[in-house]
Amino acid sequence: MAAAKLLGAAATLLGAGEAARWAVIAAGSKGFFNYRHQADACHAYQIMKKSGIPEDNIILMMQDDVANSAENPFKGQLFNEPGENPPDVYAGCKIDYRGNEVTAKLFMDVLTGKAAGKSLKSGPEDHVFINFVDHGGVGIIEFPNGPLLHVKELSQTLDEMKQKKMFKQLVFYMEACESGSMFPNLTKDDKILAVTAANGKESSWGTYCESSAKVRGKNIGTCLGDLFSVSWMQDDDKGMMSTEKLKDQIAKVTELTNKSHVCVFGDTSFEEEPISSFKLGAGAAAAVEPPPASNSVDVRDIYLTQSVYAWKTAAEGSVEKQKAWKTMMSAIADRQFAEDLFTKMAEHACADVNLHDCVGKFLRDRAELKDMDCHYSLTDQVFGHCPVSPFHRSAGGWNGYNMKYSQVLVNFCEGQAVLGKSTQDLLKIIEKACPASHSARGAPELVV
Repeated sequence: MAAAKLLGAAATLLGAGEAARWAVIAAGSKGFFNYRHQADACHAYQIMKKSGIPEDNIILMMQDDVANSAENPFKGQLFNEPGENPPDVYAGCKIDYRGNEVTAKLFMDVLTGKAAGKSLKSGPEDHVFINFVDHGGVGIIEFPNGPLLHVKELSQTLDEMKQKKMFKQLVFYMEACESGSMFPNLTKDDKILAVTAANGKESSWGTYCESSAKVRGKNIGTCLGDLFSVSWMQDDDKGMMSTEKLKDQIAKVTELTNKSHVCVFGDTSFEEEPISSFKLGAGAAAAVEPPPASNSVDVRDIYLTQSVYAWKTAAEGSVEKQKAWKTMMSAIADRQFAEDLFTKMAEHACADVNLHDCVGKFLRDRAELKDMDCHYSLTDQVFGHCPVSPFHRSAGGWNGYNMKYSQVLVNFCEGQAVLGKSTQDLLKIIEKACPASHSARGAPELVV
């Protein structure tokens, strides 16, 4: 997303002239309710292309199930901002990997140059920009198919890229809840700069939601963009890169992303460099200033707030009203199920522990993630053993809402001494809680 800028910035790069620029863009969700992620990703693609990066050097992966969804009032189009004539970011958006092939493993293989298809082939003098957009939780980000990507794996991937000398400078923009938890190992001399939409303890925010999601007078029915992503991309679209530094953009985006805390990790030694060689092509600057971000919503609540909005605005007695009511009830039931499930895990973990308010403590605490191996094992156990949400249609036991409870698993791992339980004991507790809850899952299926 902040893609072009990043790229451009990521490198003063272009000042070098000889260096090649590369971009990897990934949207990790699926389903029409996650419209904003694929709109963000295609917008980022357009910016990267306009910045002069060859198409062969841009790698885009996303489910690609939104533009042509039956729910889309503008079939075959995606919009990242509202208005009477906003740009269709899907037009010319070349997707290299789509559908079931979009997984965390593919993402890692692309970044390390090992993917069987199009792959990152950058070298030691090149500048690389990575943009990820989707749901997240403490130490995890989601992909539409297969298991999550854990912070342990992302750290190993970035380290492998560094060992292979795959970049001179690398910039990583991540849009996800708790995205500030995904870069704990970056150092001041890594030549990797990561910018996240939120810190490690909060949600990121969608924008252009509810009544602001109108294009040509029609309401799209879900958020058009994410606040952090829209902020950096609209800044890029102004085409004022010749005098702007990466540091300047980060400061601007930090101010505009006023619902969460933008964070910077790693090597800041090149953020002062001007993007003097970055220049948008003719006509690339937005012809019409986009409307400022509005009706921003906590990502964890988008499913519910959008369904409430749809219900309130639908005509009395209409099929749309009935459908919105069912969706709203499904969202509420799904949230309750998640709360009950992780509460049950905490109850099992605390069953034989003499600690005041043990369950409440492990549900509410914000322990820092240190035991990566334990947390990786527990998050994988939830993915593989806990019931799939019929509301989110997720690949495994995690989904866009319940990823907030990844913190509970951090608390378990960091509290093993207090609980008197090993990682293996905790794995059994998750397995015990999940099958018992499976038959109790009563949320009606989402009709979208």
